[in-house]
Amino acid sequence: MNVVGYTRVSTEEQARDGVSLGAQEDKIHAYAVVKDWILTELIRDAGHSTKSLKRPGMARLLALVEAGEVDVVMVYKLDRLTRSVLDLGKLMELFKRKRVDLASLQESLDATTATGGLMMNLLALVSQWERKVIGERTRDALQHLKAQGKRYCHTVYDNVEVITLMHRLRAQMYSYERIAEYLNHEAIPTAFGGPRQALVVWGIIQRTQPKHGRKIA
Repeated sequence: MNVVGYTRVSTEEQARDGVSLGAQEDKIHAYAVVKDWILTELIRDAGHSTKSLKRPGMARLLALVEAGEVDVVMVYKLDRLTRSVLDLGKLMELFKRKRVDLASLQESLDATTATGGLMMNLLALVSQWERKVIGERTRDALQHLKAQGKRYCHTVYDNVEVITLMHRLRAQMYSYERIAEYLNHEAIPTAFGGPRQALVVWGIIQRTQPKHGRKIA
């Protein structure tokens, strides 16, 4: 059995008790001993947040899963993988497709057991439900605008604070995709209530570029 442990801390969490990489690894090793498992690899993501799944360690983990080289993924807590229900759903779908079990120690979830497998399936269903709800909200909003004869091909957005934040993130060399992921993670609403897309972020930033010396800040 190939058992891979995954640990992560973001920069602001590194000094906190209980979430350090070392603390996570100690708990993973201890659980592996109890289960009589041998860890084949322990992957670290140091100083990376859960704004997206694009992290070096996560890339390594996903590559192993895709290659069929993992039977069990162990984490100290689910939020070490991601804090996004949507991203968690994506991971659960991948794990299910590749027949990989997930063990999360803090939540006492172990998909190698019948009860743990049931809980993991419920998490996947919740994620699917949330995606459908977001899609329905976006569709209903677009249909409402269309019924009123209003243009709906471009998102109308005039939240000055959020637009300012977009420009600041862009100035910090954030990609449009990363800006969208950040705003979605922070649950900052869009004009229609759906998830923010990189193309829409690009359009807003392009349309709100400072003109005639006016600053957006």
